[in-house]
Amino acid sequence: MVLDPGLVVLGGEVGRAGGTALADRVAAAVASIWPSRPRVVPAGVPGEPVLRGAMLAAVSQARAALLASVADPQ
Repeated sequence: MVLDPGLVVLGGEVGRAGGTALADRVAAAVASIWPSRPRVVPAGVPGEPVLRGAMLAAVSQARAALLASVADPQ
């Protein structure tokens, strides 16, 4: 497996709490051990995007299952 990211996003509470200062420190640490220098940024998405995505996926699956059961009752 080869990994060569051009962008590293620090997400979640840690990324928000650390902000640009943490991103700069992570970028410096990565530069000291890795030949490429990816851009490191804190996440810019407010709230809980992973939880929201999981909830939307669950609702979508439940809706599809419900509609399928009504369309083809067995």
